[in-house]
Amino acid sequence: MIEILQAIERFLGASQDPVLCEPGEEWLAITPENFVIEARGECAQLQAWDQHRNLVRRVTAIESQSRGKLVLKVARFGKLQGTLELIDRKKAVRDNMPRRSARLGFREQFRRFLRRQFPAHKLAELTTEADLEHTLSPAYPRALLRQGASAWAAIGAAGDACHPDGVLTFGLIWLDYLRQREPSLAIQGLVLYLPAARAKTTCLRLLHLDPAAAQYSAFVFDDEGLEERVDLRDYGNLDTHLEPCRRTPIVPWESEVRNRGRLQNPEAWLESEVRKHIREIDASFLSTPVYGQVPAFAATDRGVLDLLAVDHRGRLAVIELKASEDVHLPLQALDYWMRVHWHLERREFQAKGYFPSSETGRELLCEPPRLLLVSPALDFHPSNERVLRYLSPQIPVERVGVGVEWRKELKVMYRS
Repeated sequence: MIEILQAIERFLGASQDPVLCEPGEEWLAITPENFVIEARGECAQLQAWDQHRNLVRRVTAIESQSRGKLVLKVARFGKLQGTLELIDRKKAVRDNMPRRSARLGFREQFRRFLRRQFPAHKLAELTTEADLEHTLSPAYPRALLRQGASAWAAIGAAGDACHPDGVLTFGLIWLDYLRQREPSLAIQGLVLYLPAARAKTTCLRLLHLDPAAAQYSAFVFDDEGLEERVDLRDYGNLDTHLEPCRRTPIVPWESEVRNRGRLQNPEAWLESEVRKHIREIDASFLSTPVYGQVPAFAATDRGVLDLLAVDHRGRLAVIELKASEDVHLPLQALDYWMRVHWHLERREFQAKGYFPSSETGRELLCEPPRLLLVSPALDFHPSNERVLRYLSPQIPVERVGVGVEWRKELKVMYRS
C-alpha cells in the first residue's frame, strides 16, 4: 500500500498537466485542490472531483508505468475490478505525437455516440490501447456495452483513419476475444460506428457474415458527428465490372516467362508457381484456363493477387494468394469472392468469353464459388481463423498452406 501511495505521489510530482482517465468517461483534470490519495487498510483510496462528478476508487495495485502514464488497478463498489490511468498530457503530446491526441478525441466522440444510442446499457469498457497479444489495434476505439447478463461489442473508425476498411477485421477479433474473456456474458454481436463517406466496403462485408454467429448493427456519422443507423440492404450494389475476355488465358509456362521480370514481388512469384502447379493446390482443378484479376473493381491497394479457376464439374474457385502474414486476408478475399459470385449469378462469365465450354467441355455451375486462401504455411496470421468463423456458411472457405520452400517446389503442407 505504501508503494502505491509513493508511486502515485512521484508521478504527480513529476507531471506538468495530469489528468485522470477511466474507461467510458471524459478526462478529469487533477490539481492539488481536487485530488486526494490516502491509506485505507491494505489499499489506497483515491478521490477526485470537478463540477460534474465525484470519483472514489480503491487502488489495489500498480498495473504498469511508463513515461507520462501510470495505470492503476482499482476495485469499485460491489467488488468490480477495473483500471484507472493517470496521464501527463504535456508528455503525451510531446512524446506521443498528435496521432494519439486525435485518437483520444475520437474515442470521446465514440463514447458520446454509444451513450446516445444505447442509453440503457452500461459502458463497461472503452479503450484505444494496443493489445498485441490479442491483435487489437489502437487505431480503432473499442468498447463493451452491458445490460444485465447480455452485452454488445462495439468498435469505431474515424473519418480520417488511414484504413477505415480494417475496422471490421479488428471488430470481429474484439468480439471473439470478449466472448472468450467474458464467458458469463451473452455477447450478442458487434456495433460498428463508421464514417458515412467510407462505410460501403464494411457494410458490403457485413452482408456476407453468418447471422447465426453474431448480430451486427452499423451506424454512419457525418462531418458534424451526427449518426444514424443504416439498413445494410441499401448497400447491395457492387463496384465491379467484367470486361469481355479478349485474350487467351496465360498457360503456366508463359506465366513464368512473363513474371520473370517481377519475381521480386513475392505475391507475383507465388502466383506464377500456383499457375504452374494449379492441380497441386487442388487435383480437381482444370490446368487451363486460369484467369487473374477478373473481375475488376476499385480496390487497387489490396496487396493480394487473385486467380480464378474451375474444377472438373464446372464449379468456380477463387484463389487468393498472399506470400506474407496479413490480418486482413479473410475479408480482402471476401471482397473478391462476392464480386465473382455476383457475376456468376448473372451468368456473365461464359457470356463474355471466360471458361468457354469448347475448352472446358462443360457449362459453369451456378453454385457459390469455392474460396481458397493460399499462403506459406507458417505465414497465415494467427487471427485469420478467428475471423473466418464469422463468414457466412454459404461461402466454402479453405486455407491451403504451402511449404516454406515454395519458390523451389510448390508443395501443399496442410488444408484447413
